[in-house]
Amino acid sequence: MASLWKQTAAPTAFPALEGDLKTDVLIIGGGLAGVLCAWKLKKAGVDCALVEADTIGGKTTGNTTAKLTSQHGLIYQKLLKESGPEKARLYYEANEEALSTYRTLCQGMDCDFEEKDAFVYSLDDRGALEREMEALRVIGAPAQLAERVPLPLPTMGAVKFPRQGQFHPLKFLYAIARDLPIYEHTPVLELAPGKAVTEKGAIQAREIVVCTHFPFLNKHGSYFLKLYQERSYVIALENAQQVDGMYLDEQTGGLSFRNQKDLLLLGGRRSPHRKAGGGLGKAAGLCPFPVPPRQRGGPLGHPGLHEFGRGALYRPVLRFRPGAIRGHGL
Repeated sequence: MASLWKQTAAPTAFPALEGDLKTDVLIIGGGLAGVLCAWKLKKAGVDCALVEADTIGGKTTGNTTAKLTSQHGLIYQKLLKESGPEKARLYYEANEEALSTYRTLCQGMDCDFEEKDAFVYSLDDRGALEREMEALRVIGAPAQLAERVPLPLPTMGAVKFPRQGQFHPLKFLYAIARDLPIYEHTPVLELAPGKAVTEKGAIQAREIVVCTHFPFLNKHGSYFLKLYQERSYVIALENAQQVDGMYLDEQTGGLSFRNQKDLLLLGGRRSPHRKAGGGLGKAAGLCPFPVPPRQRGGPLGHPGLHEFGRGALYRPVLRFRPGAIRGHGL
């Protein structure tokens, strides 16, 4: 079943690569990370090209809950403890800068962008919320402790990040991709120094950026040992309440809430990829009627900071940016 985003956006089609190609920078992977990378490079005047094995936005980007927020669970108390105040503050500032960039890009664009407050709530651990608030105070983040949240379950309150955002990820993706040098249905079969081999030709590039959902190289870098995949579930509810914000349980197995126009998107219940189940029944139990699930999934890596950088293979020319780290999605 196609996701809500795929059902409500008109895709932009791109040709497959036919023959050889030479470019300064090759981006592999047509999700938001890859397309935004190509967009920024083109804007800077850099010769680049992007190849996608299927269609752009067809995987993680097309199945995310599409929250644009610097709040990724109760992460700042952990970052403060493990990485120190400077790195915790840089993490927050980098995410706020990205949010500001999205806000600017979405101006005048038909992508359903809305500024919303983001909340991480707790069902039973008030202390965890207070510790997070103290960590945010140390790094200077303007968070607030909300005593009550409009959710259909009792909570101990929530940590609130004001003026975050949500949008329609595919409407946004198709709009910025329109004039980019993109080749769909062009899987990369092999990487060599300065070269990517596809079914119809070879691409020579000074730099290669891998922005795939999961790094497809197993020979080098041991990425299969550093990342693992989980699946979570989202159901779109009609005639449900407006929660006026974006909500996430501080517990890993908890529920996520946000509205998309007149729908309530209710998600959660992670399960290992390829394993049946995942606790969707409890999420569906909050619904007044049965609704078909819409699945999303992503690789989960470092327990705090996102991983991005040069790969172990051909280090001068190859960079990796895996997708959907720890279920953050965007």
